[in-house]
Amino acid sequence: MVDNDIGGMTWVKIAKGNWLMRSEKKKETRCQIEFDVMNYNHVVPLPCEGKYSKLAPLRILSFDIECSADKGRFPQPKTDPVIQIANIVKIYGESEVFVRNVFTLDDCAPIVGSKVFSYKSEEDMLSRWRDFVQQVDPDVITGFNFVNFDFPYIIERADFLKIKNFPSFSRIFNYSRIKQTTLSSKALGIRDSKEINIEGRIQFDMLQVILREHKLRSYSLNSVSAHFLKE
Repeated sequence: MVDNDIGGMTWVKIAKGNWLMRSEKKKETRCQIEFDVMNYNHVVPLPCEGKYSKLAPLRILSFDIECSADKGRFPQPKTDPVIQIANIVKIYGESEVFVRNVFTLDDCAPIVGSKVFSYKSEEDMLSRWRDFVQQVDPDVITGFNFVNFDFPYIIERADFLKIKNFPSFSRIFNYSRIKQTTLSSKALGIRDSKEINIEGRIQFDMLQVILREHKLRSYSLNSVSAHFLKE
């Protein structure tokens, strides 16, 4: 990128004859399109103006999980099942959501405007959700505290249930791992956090954004929703 003067999130052009499409058998990633460029100098940045000043139509997945635990006790992945995963998918720049669904253990009451997928076993539900993420192929994954809770919980729960080859959420053929980290900044102080490798997909946790940019009395989802959305 430096050698070719390519800026982040900008459009590039590769002239006809300078690239070769890979067949499905030769693909090394989960990307929808994969090709080889004859020489890196053939990747030419386009000026950031006109239609090329706009972001690409990125696919954005927002999700949230629900766990079953005794009242007053924080759920633990080794004892408490994931009972629901709710998802919304939209294209950046478009107002309409094109996927709105819920993966649920057993069944639940109908949800207006959403499709409900019911499963008899938690293992099946989690596996089908993993397949759903791969099929949606999101560029951006978002949620509220999903980096420190939802994603680690799902991965640890699947590991406890011994679901084979489960945490394959990246665009490359590897497995996502949880790494404990310590973050230090003037805005947030010193905080323990988690990192999950999901190569090829941006993780955009709204809780971290709110913590960094706003001073609130409470940072629970209910409080943040009431403050910004008035509902």
